[in-house]
Amino acid sequence: MDLLKTPSTQSLLDSDLESVESLQYVDFEELDEVEYALPTSEAPTLAEVLSSEELESENKISSSKFEETTCSALQVDFLQAISQQLLQAQERSSAGAATTLSIGSNGRLTVGTAHGHLLSFHDQTLRWVCDSNGDNGAVTCLSYNHDGTRLLAGFARGLVYQYESIRGLILRKVTLGGELWGTLRVTWAGTSGLALDTGGSVWLIRFSRPLGVRSARVSCLFSGARGEVVAMAARDARILALATLSRVIIVAGGRAAGVRLDGPPDVLPVLEWCELDNRILVSARANIMQWLAVTIIGSSISLRPVQRVELKSTPIWLGWLGGSLTIFDSDENLRFWGDDYDKPLDLSQIEPVYSSSFFKGHWTDGRVSQAMCKAGESALGGACISEGTLALLGRRGVVRVKPRDLLARAQSFIATGRYSQALRLLCSAQGVEAKKLVNEFIGNLADRPHILSNKNVAVQVVKLCHKYDFSDELWNCLWENCSGEQAFVEALGDAAVRGELSNKPPSPDFTQELIERLAEFEPDLVERVVASLPLTSLDPHRASVFTRDRGLWRGVGAIAAALDGCSGAMRELVTFVDEACGGGATCACAGGALLLAAADALAGRGAGGRALPAHARPSARHDALHTLLAEEAGIRSPLRVLVAHDTSAAVRLLEQCSREPPFAGPLGKQNRLRVARALLNYTKDLEESEKRLEILEFIAGQLSSGALPLDHDLIKNMQEFVATTDDERSDRAWLMVLTRIRSQRDQMLAQYRDAILRPRILWRMDAMLDRHDEALKEFFEIRNPSSKDIDEFFEHLRSRIEVDGEMRKRLKPYLSALVELRPRSAAALLNDECSDLISTILDSLSLKCKIEFGDCLLDTGRLRGDAAAIHLRALCTHRPSDVKDFLIKNTGIVRPEDALGIVKELGPRDAESICLEATGDHLGALDALLRSISSSQDEESKAAVVDEASALCARVGPTVPTSMAAEMWTRLLRSAGSVPPPLLFEAIAYLPLEELVVKTCDSPRVAATILSGGVTRKGVWQCTTRIVQREAHEALARALTVARRGAAARGLCRRCERPLESRSGVRTLHCGRAVHADCEPEPQCACGRRAPTEALSLPPWPRRRTALLHDAELLLVAPPRPDLEGVV
Repeated sequence: MDLLKTPSTQSLLDSDLESVESLQYVDFEELDEVEYALPTSEAPTLAEVLSSEELESENKISSSKFEETTCSALQVDFLQAISQQLLQAQERSSAGAATTLSIGSNGRLTVGTAHGHLLSFHDQTLRWVCDSNGDNGAVTCLSYNHDGTRLLAGFARGLVYQYESIRGLILRKVTLGGELWGTLRVTWAGTSGLALDTGGSVWLIRFSRPLGVRSARVSCLFSGARGEVVAMAARDARILALATLSRVIIVAGGRAAGVRLDGPPDVLPVLEWCELDNRILVSARANIMQWLAVTIIGSSISLRPVQRVELKSTPIWLGWLGGSLTIFDSDENLRFWGDDYDKPLDLSQIEPVYSSSFFKGHWTDGRVSQAMCKAGESALGGACISEGTLALLGRRGVVRVKPRDLLARAQSFIATGRYSQALRLLCSAQGVEAKKLVNEFIGNLADRPHILSNKNVAVQVVKLCHKYDFSDELWNCLWENCSGEQAFVEALGDAAVRGELSNKPPSPDFTQELIERLAEFEPDLVERVVASLPLTSLDPHRASVFTRDRGLWRGVGAIAAALDGCSGAMRELVTFVDEACGGGATCACAGGALLLAAADALAGRGAGGRALPAHARPSARHDALHTLLAEEAGIRSPLRVLVAHDTSAAVRLLEQCSREPPFAGPLGKQNRLRVARALLNYTKDLEESEKRLEILEFIAGQLSSGALPLDHDLIKNMQEFVATTDDERSDRAWLMVLTRIRSQRDQMLAQYRDAILRPRILWRMDAMLDRHDEALKEFFEIRNPSSKDIDEFFEHLRSRIEVDGEMRKRLKPYLSALVELRPRSAAALLNDECSDLISTILDSLSLKCKIEFGDCLLDTGRLRGDAAAIHLRALCTHRPSDVKDFLIKNTGIVRPEDALGIVKELGPRDAESICLEATGDHLGALDALLRSISSSQDEESKAAVVDEASALCARVGPTVPTSMAAEMWTRLLRSAGSVPPPLLFEAIAYLPLEELVVKTCDSPRVAATILSGGVTRKGVWQCTTRIVQREAHEALARALTVARRGAAARGLCRRCERPLESRSGVRTLHCGRAVHADCEPEPQCACGRRAPTEALSLPPWPRRRTALLHDAELLLVAPPRPDLEGVV
């Protein structure tokens, strides 16, 4: 760069720029100073400044300071030429400090300064300068359009200018609603402009050129009165994202929707649309960052949180650099989101420029809202991304950040031994150079096989070999030298299972070595490897022999399937199944492999579970069904073997396959019928009833759901099977069949009524045939009905009662039996008509059912009279601890005399006092409690009985004569060792204190309690007296102070209580009190003031003598009379 050819600021401003196509062609030596009348100035021009060889050493900064290890994901370049020119312009041409920047396409970069100057550069060469906008305040924001031909500039005084970016022509001047607010940010939305002012309002600027005249129309998109906007990001010309201090708002098509922001409200939020998916918006505040999915359908806008993460520091700027989210945080570190997040780039050395002053109103004369004041602590001023490059403005200059070359980073990682990171980068690289580097690295691995002991490194190496088609190097080089590393062998096995080796499979010899090595430490992986590799990479004989010897039956099945399909695999594995194995997860025979082969065959899959072509699936499924049921040459069918080995697994397999061909379609029901007949035939060979019942339930379920037709032979075989198996599960299976018959062939149901004469079946049959009386009888013939039987029976009864009003009458003979089955459900069936039968039913029940049924009746409010007495008797016998609570909570439900008789007969004793109190015998109730006190050994229970007796006396006292109440309290106090003090004061109402202490207190503890209670009460009254006196004294003292006068000392002496006039000499005290002079004075007044120590004797007050009035004569004088003219 030749700085001597750079034009001066003044020459650029005064030149005829309209006639100049490009600044680089202007001949500055031919400019005539006289012609252009340039004013003389002692200040140096910008060209002279920039061409000066003086550079302040303290402001120098070198790009070497940013040199990180080449492993970093970011490459930093310090723009030395631009930085020096900005520094010289600030110090020598009064351009002011740099405040913001923007970069465009083709290497254009423009910087705004604090004095309103614009300096535009192209490839670090100054092209034009605009310094005529000093009255507009500082340049607060800049923005290039998509092709770099137009530049928007916002100023602190609220103006927005549009420039032609090549020559610096001002095309338009726009004012945002007056000059009240400053411009905070400008950006482009298509061909229109967007501006955010310091009042929190967002403006849309539409540029037009009617009849060749440039114009701009401004409209407010979002008013700051609805919430001050502090950040915005435009997705396109019609969708805009805004952020206030409390929420994120999406504006589109004249509508808006918002979602609340997380984080502290005094931290500035940041926004950025996702570069990879424009439906995703990234927002962050404090240390919380979240992804929001924005969906716009018609006029509706919805925001849905997708992901939320917690960051290490507060982000103050977001952008997308090289397809990755870039974060500039409050620690002045630049981070890539992802794997490199923990490797930040420190940019604090350039001292980044912040726009906090514009937020806080320094350049807008304080015209800024409180929200902006809060948010403006750390708002980044100069950061812009264009063409995959980030430019960042600092006080010391401008830096350019871009992603570092992947191959250079990978080589550095390899050199430093960080192989996992290097291989991860190489997996994402492309091109010939990357392939060459991978080939060199594989050669190095062959010499150092220990590197592949790391599983991550081994996996990445296998992926690289697959990506760059290094199959020969993988097997001939790496396998030959590194097959001893377990991690590498496992990585190859995993790659084979994932199908990565299918395009370039290994040779049979390498495959055999691989499965032999895997069998040593990962046998399960051998089966999946054999099943996943194509047949051409296997030696079937060697692999089959090896897998049989090792018991790897899935591998045997995979090899057989590769040779003869899944049907051949089933025929191969049948001979290796052991029926006594039992199946399940611990199966050691070929049963599990046979089940897997059958599942693949019925699903139309090939060897290893690989999908077959669409045209081959129907025939494959048909062959699978034929093979599954075929029995030939004395070899049992695979289905028979599966049923004998693991019936549950076989039934589940058939149930899952019943929804797809060959069990679906035109012949689906016939195929299912074939399988069902075969299963019923297999049950004859099964010795375990559990397995037979599983098959029966499966077929019954198929019939009930309509998957099987109502075949007469099938139903007959099931009937014979159920008749020979007396079990609840078989009965229910048969009932499922009958339910299907009833729904389709109702007239045939009666034919099966007497087919199986078991009560569980008969009562359901009678219920279906509307023979409800017979159904009741048959149900009670069931010897041990299950919980499900009882639930079904009561559900049937409830449904019948709703439609048949006479059903309750027919139930009366069976009520006792119903209660024995389910007391609560039976109680719900009763109504008022059955009240006379309740006592009879209770007498006939067992003790446990009697109590439970009584509790149910009590909840429904039907327990009363004799039934309640029966229930009480049962409680006394079976649950005596609940009798007392029952009598207290249900007063009057049992006649008091009957309750007393029952309790005296059966106990418990602690409930006897309740009954005696209910009968009116209060003294008897107290005596019962006193007996309980004397018999109690536990102090805690004794104290509880004393409390109860005291409560009885306090409760009964107001309702009985005073003498009886006194007698009750006397008995209690003589017998009890201690009584709660509050209840003693209840006794004082009936017993005088001295009598209470002397006559009734045989216990020293009771007497001490009474006396302590009396002393406490006396102390309380004394304290109250003192408080009242002091308050009265203080009130009097305040009143005298306000009135500014004393109080007359009258009344009695405070010591001898005699009138003050009785003796001469009075000593006045505070608060209007006095004593005789010869009496001892009080040392201190009750209000806290000290009394005077000296006596003052005052003479008696002289009486005022009133003079008598003398006699006087009165003279009446009349006023003068005026004349006619009014003159006196």
